[in-house]
Amino acid sequence: MLAPLTNQQSATDGRISEAELNWLLMRARGGFGLVMTCASHVQPGGQGFPGQLGIFADVHLEGLARLASALRENGALSMVQLHHG
Repeated sequence: MLAPLTNQQSATDGRISEAELNWLLMRARGGFGLVMTCASHVQPGGQGFPGQLGIFADVHLEGLARLASALRENGALSMVQLHHG
């Protein structure tokens, strides 16, 4: 299992970036069976640090679904670490 690591790669609005998606995907390709995201804020006012992944709005769904699918295709389960700063 990949423990959550704060990498501050998300967009200002909390959307997952290509860099973050690729970083997490490399972990699945490297053999991790479960890949957990960094601390992900659940409300706009709960952001704890710049570049934090968000999971509070519809705008985040496309990237999160893409991440989950890509991880699954590479043999890993996906998990989100919830956070409210």
